[in-house]
Amino acid sequence: MKLKTLLPLLFLLSLAVLSLRAQQAVNVPVPKTDKSGTALKFDFPAMLVGVAEYDEGPTGTTVFYFPGGFKGAVDLRGGAPGQINAASLQLGYERKMMQAVVFSGGSWYGLSAATGVANGLKELKAAEGNTDFIAGVVGAIIFDVGGRRFSRVTPDDTLGRAALRSVQPGWFPLGARGAGRFAMQGRYFNRGESADNYVDWSHSGQGGAFRTVGPTKIGVFTVVNALGSVVDRDGRVVRCGRNHSDQPCPKIAEKLKSYGPIAAAFDDKGGPSPNTTITLVVTNQKLPFSELQRLAVQVHSSMARAIQPFATASDGDILYAVTTDEVDNPALDVTDLAVIASEVAWDAILSSIPELPARAASLSNQPDQKDLHKYTGTYVFPGGGELTVRVVSGGLSVRFKGNGRIYFDAGKDYRLTASANETFILESKAREVLKFDESAGRITGLTMNPGPWAIRASLAGQK
Repeated sequence: MKLKTLLPLLFLLSLAVLSLRAQQAVNVPVPKTDKSGTALKFDFPAMLVGVAEYDEGPTGTTVFYFPGGFKGAVDLRGGAPGQINAASLQLGYERKMMQAVVFSGGSWYGLSAATGVANGLKELKAAEGNTDFIAGVVGAIIFDVGGRRFSRVTPDDTLGRAALRSVQPGWFPLGARGAGRFAMQGRYFNRGESADNYVDWSHSGQGGAFRTVGPTKIGVFTVVNALGSVVDRDGRVVRCGRNHSDQPCPKIAEKLKSYGPIAAAFDDKGGPSPNTTITLVVTNQKLPFSELQRLAVQVHSSMARAIQPFATASDGDILYAVTTDEVDNPALDVTDLAVIASEVAWDAILSSIPELPARAASLSNQPDQKDLHKYTGTYVFPGGGELTVRVVSGGLSVRFKGNGRIYFDAGKDYRLTASANETFILESKAREVLKFDESAGRITGLTMNPGPWAIRASLAGQK
């Protein structure tokens, strides 16, 4: 074989070997399609909903599947919307040419979940004998990487397929589920880069609401990952603390007055927008494309009441308005339909705020120093950040090395206060919770903030 022919083959072989080694070195995330938890129940048989999540993120995907197809329109706002196939909804087609809407975490990487849904539909239709079927799928993403979590696990083709396989009618999980698994809101009001400055950057999630007016069904489903804060109908901020929900929040007008210009605090350095709200408005009412587009614009505009500020340069907001074109309702024109849908959208946004786990309480009797040594060591987070745990002055002390995200300032010592069941409270402004993982009597790692937003670290030297 000639050298010119051999070299490309050797190059491809080396790439295959490197790829195999990389797969062996990395734990492959496992899709989870849990049906438990708080969910909206509704009556819209033409649409099926599925969610799949990677606990290793945490992150997730939500798919809205229409077996009979839908006609759609889209309204894009904000500085950097991340989406796929939106142009197909801007061409004014008067036919049901699309089958699915996909929402995902993972920023631009998460768009592969939408192609995963398309591939899943291709296989589904092929099994039905329709081998020439072309799946119409639109998708949008939120930015749930970066400062809020250490892991770079993002939704992909596998997770999109898993979400599609999990679809069912009349069910939409609320809060920290699906694409909203690690959504957050209210970052606009953080000033500075220390961990204590992020104490009020609060979790949000996905929300949904539904209403019926005569024969017309109206549903709104949203993932809120906004720069602004969620605001209730009395003008009050809904959640203003990441790990506690018992403190009263101010009126949004008061909060806006008390914060100066953001200056360079939110320089996104040329990358994707770190904030986004993505929304689906769905109805069964017959609408021409022009009215469907107007529905999208009017409802999207109304959301500025419920999220303040909204559609900023650091947001990538997208709203899809779709119809299954099933019923006529001359008594409900498009303006009235949009007014009602706008109220439903506000309800959906409010329902996106998740319940928080019960706050950990300090033990009245702290462990003896001799009982604390089993927790000592260096715990490695995804990405290589290291949390070193030591016994200092009769208690546990921790110090982080690397990028501590919104949780730790590098080089700063934090005390740990014992709670129940191998759990400790990090004595910082946000009071994160650290639960040490134990197996066969040995500490093997720790989990920060057990629950929907769990972030895991392994003890160095453990296999």
